[in-house]
Amino acid sequence: MKWNKYEEDSTEFDIRIKDNFFSKEDFNHIKNFAKNINFSGLNAVYAGEEKHVWFTTNAPKEICDIVCKRVSDFFKIKILKLNLCQYSLVAKSDKTEVHKDYNDHCNFQTIVYIDGNEDIHCGTGFYTKIGEYEYRLNSHIGFKPNRIVSWGSDVYHAPLSFTDSYKKRISLITQYKIEK
Repeated sequence: MKWNKYEEDSTEFDIRIKDNFFSKEDFNHIKNFAKNINFSGLNAVYAGEEKHVWFTTNAPKEICDIVCKRVSDFFKIKILKLNLCQYSLVAKSDKTEVHKDYNDHCNFQTIVYIDGNEDIHCGTGFYTKIGEYEYRLNSHIGFKPNRIVSWGSDVYHAPLSFTDSYKKRISLITQYKIEK
């Protein structure tokens, strides 16, 4: 698999979606761990100029290992380093929190939807930049448990947490440095 070139602001999307990504046994293990997480203000993360807010907790090594193996095998990529493997809770927001995660240590990422409202408006939106602080929704992927969505980290994206029908969701997010 060859991913798009990693530019600072990509307008080329290479978004991959796979339902039932994990075996039933692995997904239940991943989901059961999430059920015991106490997301609190201590887990809040604020990033970027717009103060993108979410609640996270690191996944244990055994879950990171399950994810890395499955991602590497499925996408046929060589993972040089797993930089982030965290459970994330995103609550309803009154604004769009568009961002990208590209840096020297991250050029590929995934989100696995774990628990939430199975709805097109509870997933992730992908955007093109049209001005200094202006973005246009280009594509959006709905929430479905055990669905993985992957993309190059140079693509702008945001949870669709601003939509009327959005309900809080728990996902497993990962960021990698992969061999190009």
